[in-house]
Amino acid sequence: MGYYQLFILASITVLTLIIVILARKSKKIFNPMQGMITSMFFGMNIGLTAGVLLGVTFQGNLFLSTILSMSIGMLAGSLCGGYFGILAVLEGLMAGLMGGMMGAMLGEMINQEQSISLIRIFLIISITTIFLFFLLPHQKNQKSKNKK
Repeated sequence: MGYYQLFILASITVLTLIIVILARKSKKIFNPMQGMITSMFFGMNIGLTAGVLLGVTFQGNLFLSTILSMSIGMLAGSLCGGYFGILAVLEGLMAGLMGGMMGAMLGEMINQEQSISLIRIFLIISITTIFLFFLLPHQKNQKSKNKK
């Protein structure tokens, strides 16, 4: 693995740590559906990013790249959903599994030059998960208390 691949994997790891910290802080203000949405979005995007990266890196070995990217996506999705309940964990786990499989197949089909721009796009989309923590707990989404 080269420096570029290690940089992307380190970026994914740091992003996962940031998302886990944000999920821990916002577990009281998110309802269960918002937690499921966040874990699914994050697991899918991390699985896709890691899948394309590993699919290009281990080109010709689809099994290895698929297993590794599915594991990374499932771990990221379940870590994010761990603070929101068991359904969010399952949602993140399955979205990470699906994203890892799709990313590995896509990485196997494209060449190295095309993969760099695609990985950058998927990494930026993965980073946008942070914005969900600020958009979802809006006052309109919260349950209103009865004034009686």
